[in-house]
Amino acid sequence: MKKWFLVTRPWSFVVSATPVIATTLFLMYKYSGGAIDWLNAALALIGIILFHAAGNVHSDYYDYKTGIDSKDAFCIQNLVSGEYTPKQYRNLSWILFAAGIIVGILLTLRSGWPLLVIGGLGFLLTLIYPWTKFHALGDLDIFLIFGVLPMLGTSYVALGHIDWSTLLLSVPVGFVTVAVLHSNNTRDIPTDSGAGAKSFAAVIGLKASAWWYIILITVPCLYTIVAVLCGAFPWWCLLILLSLPIVIGNVKQALRYRADGLKAFTQLDLMTAKLQMVSGGLLCLGFLLGALI
Repeated sequence: MKKWFLVTRPWSFVVSATPVIATTLFLMYKYSGGAIDWLNAALALIGIILFHAAGNVHSDYYDYKTGIDSKDAFCIQNLVSGEYTPKQYRNLSWILFAAGIIVGILLTLRSGWPLLVIGGLGFLLTLIYPWTKFHALGDLDIFLIFGVLPMLGTSYVALGHIDWSTLLLSVPVGFVTVAVLHSNNTRDIPTDSGAGAKSFAAVIGLKASAWWYIILITVPCLYTIVAVLCGAFPWWCLLILLSLPIVIGNVKQALRYRADGLKAFTQLDLMTAKLQMVSGGLLCLGFLLGALI
């Protein structure tokens, strides 16, 4: 069971957990906690993690089937090495999707049919992610999955209606999520292109990819400052500025492309995942303190 759990890449679940937790705490700050259905919020967290796990396995399956993942590629070697079969991966992805759908149905019964639209769109976008990656739309797909839909879905199940102001979280949460993917795809430009995948990074090239990555990780801090000054976020959200040392370190690493080429991005996806954990955690703490103090 431990080996199968690791197949889902559990270390990446911060990507899916952060938007749900941040949205819930934002609503707690905005509504003083009284209007929130906490059970629904918890179920939303479980559901999105199940879909994320299913999407990870589904993506790895298609990367192997299309030749993106090979012995020469920088990837998890489970399928390439023969430790697991493609059929096992496919079956596991559908089991996880089914579990996520069951949670979604339960939430729909507890909240209302609009969740079917939000959840169904998330399911569809997760299924077609391998296709979007081949057509330079992967970054947009991931932004919608982890930077837009969780905010709308969480607000709906927690409040009973959609609070569109939760989309204010899309930039500080969604941009860093896209940066994790983009840094990974930049590193994989040779292997992706060799398999016929035209990722956004492959289309715009190394130089533009490096600068797009820098924009993705620097804008969230600047955006949060503006949101605080405008009164949309509590002052406590300025805690996100404590992540600036990581941001600066990652910017310096990305700029090393000028000397090291693609090697500069070898570990940048992991460094960006660390940034997401820290910046997302600080943002959530800001909303929590804003609600309590």
